[in-house]
Amino acid sequence: MRVLASAPAKIILFGEHSVVYGKPAIAAAIDLRTYVWAEFNNKGAIKIEAKDIKVPGLTVSFSEDEIYFESDYGKAAEVLSYVRQAIELVREEADKNGNGVTVSITSQIPVGAGLGSSAAVAVATIGAVSRLLGLELSNEEIAKLGHKVELLVQGASSGIDPTVSAIGGFLHYEKGKFEHLPFMELPIVVGYTGSSGSTKELVAMVRKTYEEMPEVIDPILVSMGKIVDKAREVLLSELDDEVRFVQLGRLMNINHGLLDALGVSTKKLSELVYAARTAGALGVKITGAGGGGCMYALAPGKQSEVATAITIAGGTPMITKISDEGLRIEEVLP
Repeated sequence: MRVLASAPAKIILFGEHSVVYGKPAIAAAIDLRTYVWAEFNNKGAIKIEAKDIKVPGLTVSFSEDEIYFESDYGKAAEVLSYVRQAIELVREEADKNGNGVTVSITSQIPVGAGLGSSAAVAVATIGAVSRLLGLELSNEEIAKLGHKVELLVQGASSGIDPTVSAIGGFLHYEKGKFEHLPFMELPIVVGYTGSSGSTKELVAMVRKTYEEMPEVIDPILVSMGKIVDKAREVLLSELDDEVRFVQLGRLMNINHGLLDALGVSTKKLSELVYAARTAGALGVKITGAGGGGCMYALAPGKQSEVATAITIAGGTPMITKISDEGLRIEEVLP
């Protein structure tokens, strides 16, 4: 028996960094996916293979036996940690620790770009392996297992990434609680700088500035929280999409300015942001911790023009949209 499952990437629409201080955030699944085939093997062991995984500066294919001998594959090695923990959790859940499982991974999501690649591979693996082992898990249950995987690998996790990847659509997050918001189409372009920043270091940098100048930084964080509240109001409204696009675009531009004020943007991110705006995007901002990684642009009717502008500015564009679907079982073969 073979099972193919897929899970989407995510973007933080609004609220990165301020969410660390108890403010809300809105995240959404996007239509870039990681695909995982799972099948039994007769060796009683876990075997992991990956093909064409995009890491900063190169695209790699590997098996678990090879990975530890290739120092350039550091980011790819992180993928293995999530996959192995996911398989072990599902085998434990199914009480089938003796079953050998082989998983094969392909992905459209760059690793280390702030798009939730680790959560997507964990969720897709849990989905494929649980079906292989005869477990009937809901997407909500898979999200919780995905959160456990992140806690095991990272030591800390809000659960936003695996929850968005498993459930899909728009999710409002505040102090550990999730709210699924109504779906609307958002034609977006993600721009990848080709490098990644350290979330841990960037969060620590903002914390240091906050502790040194709380009277300056606190109003920025409060404003970010109010932006999320307003964006939630727009997504819940019954206004025409064109009106909502304009309002969300304004909020994105303001949010980006505040993130820039916190010092988490970079020269390359700024170049991509302003290139996209000049090409006609209604709103553009960093998504994720910053320091590299990605920005995203809301570009109804202008996705091709914005993608071209991002390319000219030295980034890698990905034309995509919000995905209302989270985890999918794509195929089951005897």
